[in-house]
Amino acid sequence: MISKLLPKIAYISVLFLLISSLHSQNKTLDLVNDNALLLTSLNNGCDCCNTLNINTPFFEGKIILKDSTILIGKISINQLYQNNLIAILNVDNDYRAIDNKTIKEVVLLSPEHKETKFFNLNIDERLYRLVYQKHTIVSVYDASNKLQDNSLIGRLLVKENNMLTDTWNFWSSGPKNDLINYMNDRDNTNFKRRNFKSLDQIFAAL
Repeated sequence: MISKLLPKIAYISVLFLLISSLHSQNKTLDLVNDNALLLTSLNNGCDCCNTLNINTPFFEGKIILKDSTILIGKISINQLYQNNLIAILNVDNDYRAIDNKTIKEVVLLSPEHKETKFFNLNIDERLYRLVYQKHTIVSVYDASNKLQDNSLIGRLLVKENNMLTDTWNFWSSGPKNDLINYMNDRDNTNFKRRNFKSLDQIFAAL
């Protein structure tokens, strides 16, 4: 009886292996397709010169995608396109829309070649400007699209010991106060804005 079942068992085993192999190939194909979509982003069938808002400030720099691909050219960040936030890449007047969700980091250069870095913090679609970093312990980000200019604009986030804190407070008078309130909560202090003559002094207290 067992000898009669062996050929059937062998047949079923081979069939199972074939199905598993096809499933594995399909998963690999899906990953390849996903990667292709990542690289082409929003560009398929896009007449970008006519549909993108290119009347925004562009700066020389590079875009680093989440798959480590590096794109170099003139860049404008956090632009709204088809209900998505994107970066616009201009290479020799060829404009490409790069979905923020695919971006890890953007580095923009000032005319003096000073770097301003923007990061995808994976909390929403916006790329956030790095305004201060103390070694690898504390990093401060704001919502500005501008080059580094010793200011804080809009929503402020603090990353400390790998924990990201949104400091925005409706009742606060601005991001500087939000940052001071963050320190007061952390250190059980009672600093006021008048205790600091400059933004650099606030950063030094971090």
